[in-house]
Amino acid sequence: MSTPKGIAIQTGLNQGGYSTAWRLTVESETLKPQTYGELVQLYGDQLRLWDFMMWAKRIHDVSARNITVLEEGFIHDTVDVKTQISTGIAGANITLVSDKGNGRIGFDIHIPAKYVNSNIPLSYKITNKSGSGPYTYTLTPWSSASQVTAAIPVGQKLIVGASSFAPGEGQPAGLKRAWYSHEHKTRIMKETLDIEGGQQALQEWAELAQAKDGSTLMSRSLNETEFRLRIQQNDYLLMGQPNANTLTGDNKAGETNAVPSDYGLIPGMFAQAMKQYYTGSYGKDNFDIIKFLLASQGVGKGTVNFCYGQELGLGIENSGLEFIREFSGGTDLYSNMYDVGFVMKKFTKNGIVNVLTEIPEFSNPVAYGADGYNFETLGMIFPDSKVTATMNYYDNAGRSVGGYEKKPLNHVTIGYLNYNGENRKLIVGDAAGVNGLGFKFTNEYDQSTWYMLTETMTFLLALNQAILVLKSD
Repeated sequence: MSTPKGIAIQTGLNQGGYSTAWRLTVESETLKPQTYGELVQLYGDQLRLWDFMMWAKRIHDVSARNITVLEEGFIHDTVDVKTQISTGIAGANITLVSDKGNGRIGFDIHIPAKYVNSNIPLSYKITNKSGSGPYTYTLTPWSSASQVTAAIPVGQKLIVGASSFAPGEGQPAGLKRAWYSHEHKTRIMKETLDIEGGQQALQEWAELAQAKDGSTLMSRSLNETEFRLRIQQNDYLLMGQPNANTLTGDNKAGETNAVPSDYGLIPGMFAQAMKQYYTGSYGKDNFDIIKFLLASQGVGKGTVNFCYGQELGLGIENSGLEFIREFSGGTDLYSNMYDVGFVMKKFTKNGIVNVLTEIPEFSNPVAYGADGYNFETLGMIFPDSKVTATMNYYDNAGRSVGGYEKKPLNHVTIGYLNYNGENRKLIVGDAAGVNGLGFKFTNEYDQSTWYMLTETMTFLLALNQAILVLKSD
């Protein structure tokens, strides 16, 4: 369910500029001396995940719009059952069919106790292997009393153990690890501000002149426009999608270019991360499972960052975890976070230190907290560790430029295109017409215009180690 909301928030938001027509609709509230006016901010300050990342300095300059990140596979793996293994007689060989070829002749396969006549797993030795995928293994038990007493189902993971050889035998076959690659692309986001000539010169009430976001219409509006661009950046960070539908746009010369875009956190995690589903309130038992999920990806201990929506957080507080305490200081992620409004709490459960942070925009009723969405019940868990990424930069034509670079990055990092003298982190410029503000004329109209642009990239690394928390009721 969605958490209760108050009355609908007024925005008056619409496409257009600050013009005479705009003044006609609002001047009785903002201009002196018609009536008493007072600036009321209808929606309070809202820190966003993007702000969190910026304050934590999880940013990285990039020199290309397309970057391929290479990741090497893990050094060990199970062999998974592709065809059910039937029950057999004591001491008999069994046949294992698997899509995985990492099992080698001479190595043990451990069969779980629930499928054999033992209270502990029983070991079988791989004595033959054939095929090129799927692979067929012949497994011979170490004991003539060993027996498969319950069918081993499709999908069961079987541990690969140690090797064994007789004196004088040759060496086992070698193993190779695969490299995996995934691409990251920038997205170009823009905002525009228009102010008709003369609007800046009109005297406003003193309350407006003392507004914390700017003492004049121009300064307030520029700040407001930049804030809207930040909202766009935050949405790309959270909900970005790759361009898989040939969306294009034309440049000034009429040439057609593809619109670059990439996965944001939530779609990326839904595709690649582990999932933890819960019903009711998220509580102690759910926290216990975190360690097991992490261990399945080779992360057995340490600290995790648990970001969550308001309703999920309320469930955590109501679940009886009374030893949760507020926390600040430590690594670059936590230092100064409390000072800028991110209240962090932590506690240890099942050997994992959980650092809890509510994501405020998940409860914003004119954004992710709107009725009908599930952001307030959603959570994202990341190990507090860096990932060494091998990056290869590509130009617009797909040619490798600059070679490979190894960089230690966080699981989530914001990249900005900034290279060779052009910094596209935030570009702000005026395109003024005839004006009294001192700007150079660029056209004949009695209006001033400001353009803003940013080109940013979201790095999502080793998401297999992250956990997306989803409510299923």
